[in-house]
Amino acid sequence: MDRKRTLGWLVVVLVLVGALLLLLRGRGGEREPQAPRPTAAVEPTPAPARPATDTSPKPEPAHAATALPTRLVPATRAEDSAEPHGAFEGRVISATTGEGVEGAELTFAGPGGATSARTDASGRFRFVPYRAGTWQLAVVTARGYLPFGPEWGQSPIRFTAVPGQRISDIVLALTAEVELVGRVEGPDGQPVAGAQVRMLTGRGGESVLFPTPERSTSDARGEFRFHAPEGAVVEARHPAHTSARAEVTPSAVLARRLVLKLGKREGSEAAPPLGESLAGRVVDEGGTAVAGALVSVVSAASAWPKRYGDELGYETVTDAEGRFAVEGLEPGSYDVAARLMGQAPGELRDVAAGRMDLVLTLGQGARLVGTVRDAATGKPMPSFTLAVFKKRGPLQRDGFAQLSFIDAQGHYELAGVPAGSYVVEVAAHGYAPSEVSVEVPRGASGPVTADVSLGRGAKMTGRVVEEGSGLALERARVAVEGVGTGQGALSVRYDALTDAQGGFTLDGLPTGQMTLYVSAEGHHSRLISGIGVSPETTPPQLLELRKTEEGEEPQLDMVGIGAVLAARDDALVVGQVFPGGGAAEAGLVTGDGIVRIDGRPVVELGFTNAIQSIRGAEGSRLVLGVRKASAAGTEGSPAPIVDITVTRRRVRR
Repeated sequence: MDRKRTLGWLVVVLVLVGALLLLLRGRGGEREPQAPRPTAAVEPTPAPARPATDTSPKPEPAHAATALPTRLVPATRAEDSAEPHGAFEGRVISATTGEGVEGAELTFAGPGGATSARTDASGRFRFVPYRAGTWQLAVVTARGYLPFGPEWGQSPIRFTAVPGQRISDIVLALTAEVELVGRVEGPDGQPVAGAQVRMLTGRGGESVLFPTPERSTSDARGEFRFHAPEGAVVEARHPAHTSARAEVTPSAVLARRLVLKLGKREGSEAAPPLGESLAGRVVDEGGTAVAGALVSVVSAASAWPKRYGDELGYETVTDAEGRFAVEGLEPGSYDVAARLMGQAPGELRDVAAGRMDLVLTLGQGARLVGTVRDAATGKPMPSFTLAVFKKRGPLQRDGFAQLSFIDAQGHYELAGVPAGSYVVEVAAHGYAPSEVSVEVPRGASGPVTADVSLGRGAKMTGRVVEEGSGLALERARVAVEGVGTGQGALSVRYDALTDAQGGFTLDGLPTGQMTLYVSAEGHHSRLISGIGVSPETTPPQLLELRKTEEGEEPQLDMVGIGAVLAARDDALVVGQVFPGGGAAEAGLVTGDGIVRIDGRPVVELGFTNAIQSIRGAEGSRLVLGVRKASAAGTEGSPAPIVDITVTRRRVRR
């Protein structure tokens, strides 16, 4: 059974260089949803957070709008109690509205068995373990919401029960199950019947126990109905046209509508063949078959900007004999990885489609351990989310694992980490994210320590109003793009919902330049870049949204250079270039590498800061130091770097 990856857990990043940055999921040592894999950035064009193609915002948001009693996210507290094995108290809320979810069923798997708890009318629950130790949040279900149900025993959410300790104010967020109407259109805007539609929900890590229907066919009106979480990608194929993909953006969720526009197939051009397979076995270091390992297949990173097969990749689970098979692949080169919680992953890179004899070996690896503390008080943080990235080069990081911990001592542990250089990033509600670098020595099997301290972060206030009229927009969503740890049940997200006066407050923000994603029902969404956050006082922000006209589809307004970028070696390599954008005007093409931005090397800026530097005000210019793909160096030397002036343009998608 193939399962797509989750946007909620990140993977390759494609950011819209003037549009959004971040998230997606990567390959890792733990067999659960993983952390982001910052690799690609984009400009305009909707797509998932993955290698190549960006456009729809990938806000990794999340805080509560303090002026509005929705999305309440109090700081988790640890305190003494009389429970012999400890206790946990909290709420299950809607990730969209912040309101409590009544009747949600939570199942916890722990030492020797499992037990359940149910939420009351306000969404509150109380879990009293019958034994101390580590418990996994195995399943969360509620009527009207997408379920949380990873492979049994592979949950990324861990509760540590300690005698005499109660942890309260835990908040778990579920995504509402919204029905959307999709419409497939041809290049002329007319409906296309009989198109094959796939829902690439990417929720494989979270919904293994509750798979989402993935396929449907458009009717005579070109329509189909589907359920999918925000961030999912929908693909339509028809033999008479080139395929189309669209992302379920917040705007699409608000409009309950998604349009996929097929392209014109030129002459005898044929759709890429999808008949290849990859198959093999997963074994441990002793050669014993490993059942239940998660195998992922993605287009080879070394092939970028060329991509093979599904942008979201493919996933399957090994059978009792450790065997796996992934079918329907486009001919090309792929990276294949196998993961099982507690063991180091097995990886094969640049594998040609068609191989049926692959062997992926899981190893022991080291244990990454540490304590997360409040930087001001030194006290342990009882609740946090940890994302681990493996360094692949000066700019490139691959997501390795993502886990959430509820632990009164602020302790975390991640087993099965192979030798290499890593970045450990930690986020907690009300705190700015923080990261540390750590080296895992070759042959290490014991603990490797990486402690992290979190500071309270900065605050931003503002209002969202309608462009032109100045009318306050209530329940508009303001999200910090590229900050936070995804959209899982216990993710740390930095966003807010506005109150009746259009007011919002964002807390725990990192300082520096950032991009906001703003959306509201009945209005076009916006990505607004270049907003500075200072540790002292950040000026209030006035954010304006255009109203949609009757019959008009919501669009995303953004400013950037109009290109998809990915981190490779010492450069941001250009993938797709969009017509009408500044990159196309300046003559940038696929394969060009950006090594300097206004004189500063991108390796000095880092991936995130480089993307923020490329963004800016509409009509403003920047000078990019570019290593042209068409220019060959002498005797194997790199191509010369030329300075190219690019104008930032507004793009509406």
